[in-house]
Amino acid sequence: MRQNLDSPFDETPGRIARHLAASLAALGLAAASSLANPGMAEPLPRASIARMAQLPSGGLQAVETTDGELLFFSENGRYVLRGSAVDLWHGAKLTAFDQTQRLAGRIDLARLKLDVADLGAIDFGEGPEVVVFVDPFCPHCSALYADLAPLRATYRFRLVPIPVLGEPSQRAVLALACLSGSAPEQARDALLGGLTADLTEPAAGCGESVAQRTLIAAQILGIRGTPFLIAPDGRLHQGRPADLAAWLAAVEERGE
Repeated sequence: MRQNLDSPFDETPGRIARHLAASLAALGLAAASSLANPGMAEPLPRASIARMAQLPSGGLQAVETTDGELLFFSENGRYVLRGSAVDLWHGAKLTAFDQTQRLAGRIDLARLKLDVADLGAIDFGEGPEVVVFVDPFCPHCSALYADLAPLRATYRFRLVPIPVLGEPSQRAVLALACLSGSAPEQARDALLGGLTADLTEPAAGCGESVAQRTLIAAQILGIRGTPFLIAPDGRLHQGRPADLAAWLAAVEERGE
């Protein structure tokens, strides 16, 4: 998995990408509204963008026009999709911008039948499950570990190591995947203590299937950097929360 190039701790590239996407979508909407095609059954709207949001779908933008219509634009603004859309991960028909944006910021692991134990999750604490994707050498992950300790009696943190920082991370993730199956407490202590570089190289084949499943899962879920958190109610957070306890305790209003 490639190193994160759009870090939540340096948002300049991300802001540039969002501004460019907005410009391209606006250009596409303007071009669409100027089309004169008498054969088009439903003319595209003569409106501008009121709101837009990037969807975790590899290139779609949700756009609400000033006329209140929900549209979906390709990332380069060339294609527009209108009409019914369904979020299969939540089993919901998308009918409004707020609903679309809310569901885009959530993942229901139970509905996806994804058990992070199959990804070599290293558990810490007891209570409702909080899934945290981490890189063994990610400094923001190390800082986050200190935030977990006071909450270990309230939440069960399921730490899933993924390699986003190159070859040393790949070796550490493989060693942790091997160790977590036979000595989970030792794997937890190595990860939380920043000792993964000292782990013994695993025997040939040990942990490889777990590490491969983790990479595939991370790519499907759209994880581009660490830490990446999934709250018990499915809310997502890229990067270390400023106040972890407050973020976990927050209850997002459910909109239809």
